[in-house]
Amino acid sequence: MNKRYPKNAPGPFYVEDEMCIICGAPHQVAPNLMGWFIDEKNSNEKSHCFFKRQPNTPEETKQPIEAITSSCCAALRYSGTDKEIIDELRKAGFGDMCDHG
Repeated sequence: MNKRYPKNAPGPFYVEDEMCIICGAPHQVAPNLMGWFIDEKNSNEKSHCFFKRQPNTPEETKQPIEAITSSCCAALRYSGTDKEIIDELRKAGFGDMCDHG
């Protein structure tokens, strides 16, 4: 079982704990869904990304799928069981980023 970064919003899309390398790619395709943890103890630098909220519409659901496929370090994952989302990730070559299916 993959460990979720604790700041992820509850739901099926998440960033795995200690996997983010601060690339910023997911934020480019899903800016309303992705957030940064700012480490105030370390010069206010970004230190980990997370899903600040989950998608609410079918149109928004395309964003985390694109975020998963654009992430350079395989830190973003899908833990849901929606067959269409799993199939979409598989077609893009990212089926291994699904916790089920």
